[in-house]
Amino acid sequence: MDRIKLDYSKVLSFVGEKEIAVQREKATKALKGLEDGTCKGSDFLGWLDLPVHITDDELNRISACANKLREQTDVVVIVGIGGSYLGAKAVIEAMSGSFDAYSGTKVVFAGNNVSEDYLYELQTFLKDKKFGICVISKSGTTTEPAVAFRLLKDQLIEQEGVTVARERIVAITDEKKGALRTMSDREGYETFVIPDNVGGRYSVLTPVGLLPVAIAGFDVRALVKGAVDMRAYGKENGAELSATYAAVRNALYEKGYVIENIDATIIAQRPKLAAYRPQMAENIAHALKLPVNRVSVKATTEEGLGFTGTGEGISSQAITLLTSVEDYCYDDRMKPQGCSGCQGCAGQK
Repeated sequence: MDRIKLDYSKVLSFVGEKEIAVQREKATKALKGLEDGTCKGSDFLGWLDLPVHITDDELNRISACANKLREQTDVVVIVGIGGSYLGAKAVIEAMSGSFDAYSGTKVVFAGNNVSEDYLYELQTFLKDKKFGICVISKSGTTTEPAVAFRLLKDQLIEQEGVTVARERIVAITDEKKGALRTMSDREGYETFVIPDNVGGRYSVLTPVGLLPVAIAGFDVRALVKGAVDMRAYGKENGAELSATYAAVRNALYEKGYVIENIDATIIAQRPKLAAYRPQMAENIAHALKLPVNRVSVKATTEEGLGFTGTGEGISSQAITLLTSVEDYCYDDRMKPQGCSGCQGCAGQK
């Protein structure tokens, strides 16, 4: 059974299968370069195989550490910036129920800004709480998380003492170097490693994302298994689908069509997607080289109806308005040769 289907039949009114086939060959070659590690930026492709490279021992360590913090604390503060916290935050928020925040260990975030109001409110909130800290930083010198960690560490020591603080602070950092690694080794904090070949935004399937998700009470083994399954699928059907998508898009561009706007709707009972619609729109716009205000992403549920309503799957629909470059052009992707002489392409130079 196919898990993902791509229907591009409506596009065939604009470009033919032969034109798509030419672009599919190029896309397949580019995909092979990505998988073989021969493309540009190959030093940071570790995320491609993360699901199958994480070991049982590391998952056991992550689960044990999370369980310890859940037993010892009411709140765990995840200190990080950018990809060091956004992936975990997205998973936790998407998978949490409406009232999960009112039970169990609460996970909060800090170090992603230098707002004195936020830090003051957070420290006030923690005054009568048993709390722990999970600090995530490759170097330990990035300003925002470094400031937040030092303030929270001092507060934890003041409230609980050095020995207890040492048990409740966990660092996720470089394996051998950096200020946070040096401090962790000196103080005796439990540590996990950020892989060198994985960028921050792709790190959710490393301890960077898995430990905070486990602290929040979710089954990280199930999360990793799902990623392993989808990786296997991606190596087969998924690779063909991604190449076909790229081929259709590029065939349209080559023939002189531009996208005026996209109106997309995601139909899913879960996870919760409302908070992530702007980021989805931004990612789509970036992939298609569009201004973000030309992409709309909505999400809805079907409340028990069909496979989407029962939570067995997700579907999406998109309406795209295409315009020929001969009639209108708002960017510099198209070359003026062969057009009817409007001021679109040439006028943008």
